[in-house]
Amino acid sequence: MQCFNVKPLSLHLSAVLVLAICHPLGADVLKPATEAIAAQPVLTFCYEDKQLLPYYTENSRDIPDRPGATIEHLKIAAEQVGITIKLTRMPWLRCLQQLEDNSVDALVAAYDKDRAHYTEYPKRSDGSADPSLAINQLGLCLAHRFDNPIEHKIAAQQQLTVSRPLGYKPIPFPENTLLIGAQSPDNALDLVINGRVDATTVLCQLNGVDARERHLNLLPLQLLYPPLHQSFGYLMLSKAFYHQHRQLSEQLWQTLPQTLNKLRYLEYLSYPD
Repeated sequence: MQCFNVKPLSLHLSAVLVLAICHPLGADVLKPATEAIAAQPVLTFCYEDKQLLPYYTENSRDIPDRPGATIEHLKIAAEQVGITIKLTRMPWLRCLQQLEDNSVDALVAAYDKDRAHYTEYPKRSDGSADPSLAINQLGLCLAHRFDNPIEHKIAAQQQLTVSRPLGYKPIPFPENTLLIGAQSPDNALDLVINGRVDATTVLCQLNGVDARERHLNLLPLQLLYPPLHQSFGYLMLSKAFYHQHRQLSEQLWQTLPQTLNKLRYLEYLSYPD
């Protein structure tokens, strides 16, 4: 394309005019760097609006300055692969519903075959979930009142009442266990402390290290080791996000184990100190 002579109004303005006239894509050349940044994929991550240490802090829909080990971990991994994280908090069951209808892009959960039809997660060659690419690992123990030893009930296969938050993934329990729904982990603990149920499940192992939340030491509770159940938390992606950003999704899964900081998770067990 032929360029025309332009009488410069100023050195800067004439340069702009020449670019606009001589280059059909001149407008793209002049786009500010902020637009390139804005083009970075955004992953909307949904997590529970109830505190669940060390993963998430505060009982609120707001995002605190110290959001929890999982949030910090995810942000570091996402930054390395070029993904922007947008956080949203709501009740856990709503997070699952919105992932299913692609209203949010991701959450962290254990593998569950009932969720497999609407989630994408790191897989082995045979299609099973790959623990080596999990974002974290945990062990759950039964917590019971110190004056209500439950070992004899378990050994005698007597009825054992256990409280668990609604919507949490089912796990194997001793025979003759009766599950009682709770509104939150704290509510489940209250039911045990008040003698309404025999036990609840609490975190007692974290990324291979035996650990417990510090506030449990202040409660009239004992933990029954070894862990009743071990599970792996996976970054579950929506079908829509994965299919649109397949390569970045795979890179993010690969990066999560590499950026795991066990100390960060352990430190959050003492939140807010």
